[in-house]
Amino acid sequence: MERTSETPRVTVLTTVYNGLPYLTEAIESTLAQTYSDFEYLIIDDASPDSAVVPCIRSYTDSRIRLVVHAQNMGTARTMNDALAYIRTPYVVRLDQDDVSMPTRIAEQLQMLDARPDLAAVCSWERTIDAQGHRVRTWKRTLADDGDALAYILMGLCPIWHPSLMFRTDALRAIGGFRPEYSPAEDFDVTARFVLARMGIGIVPEVLVLQRDHGRRQSVRGEHAQTAMAHHIHEEAMSHASGEVPSPCLAAFLRLEQDPCGLNYTRAHLLTIVHDLARLLDRVQREFGLSPDAQRTLQCRVVRRLGFGVRYAEQLSVFPDAMFSLMFFALSPQFVPHARRAFARGRAAIHALRRCAF
Repeated sequence: MERTSETPRVTVLTTVYNGLPYLTEAIESTLAQTYSDFEYLIIDDASPDSAVVPCIRSYTDSRIRLVVHAQNMGTARTMNDALAYIRTPYVVRLDQDDVSMPTRIAEQLQMLDARPDLAAVCSWERTIDAQGHRVRTWKRTLADDGDALAYILMGLCPIWHPSLMFRTDALRAIGGFRPEYSPAEDFDVTARFVLARMGIGIVPEVLVLQRDHGRRQSVRGEHAQTAMAHHIHEEAMSHASGEVPSPCLAAFLRLEQDPCGLNYTRAHLLTIVHDLARLLDRVQREFGLSPDAQRTLQCRVVRRLGFGVRYAEQLSVFPDAMFSLMFFALSPQFVPHARRAFARGRAAIHALRRCAF
């Protein structure tokens, strides 16, 4: 297909490192979009597989622009290199393993056009396995900037990057991708969007099939990614509040076990809850959140951490044993056995759903 204008509004970007056999599905899903006026920039990051570049060149669609690196630069540097080639106001990201649904560009562009306050949007996603079978569906809504900020403060990325579409100028304004934050550079970019008070949103439709397989880069570097994500989380907490967070509060927000060895005793929990209240108060004042956004922020935090956080001060009048019993009944997320049972139950549900399709 030919490009319909000399100056398209959208660039679809796929960075490639090997990528076969799934790369062909990614390319073909892009070329089949209902919104056709885009440039498709594919950057091969010095793939060792000699079949990759010929595969890309076998597509004769004039919208494809191929750049081949002589040396491997890594994902973050390749994304920044792409910014030097991109001349369109919008960029759609598609990973080499994934598949865009036919209306993806059209629906995400519609949201960005309608919401000039948004710097980036993603969509709901469906995870598929190596054979293309459904694994699970990822759905989320973001009510306002307080909602997005709550996710960052809890060490979670509020949007999913496999379905990311962003304003080119917005990414340039925050400095692009930072290679030193690899392999969690996606979380870093999102955190900087939110901390810079740039809006992010989610299109409530499944527009990307995200493939989960053992050779996917995020799977291979999972431990390094988690460690870097923790660093980004604590850095974001500090930036948002103006104070260096305690490691115990950071771990508490991530639903992790207490790193200082006190095992969330009554006195320690009350200290952490006090620190949390101080953090939220400072963040709300620093960001000038509206009353609605403040309520959203607080509700999102309580929803994840449990009602033990909300009622800890009232429970403090009870003896240690009674306090612990009631706190963990209201916040069972912090009981290791309860968390493992919940994880097993969720995995079982996903397995049953997979068998159903």
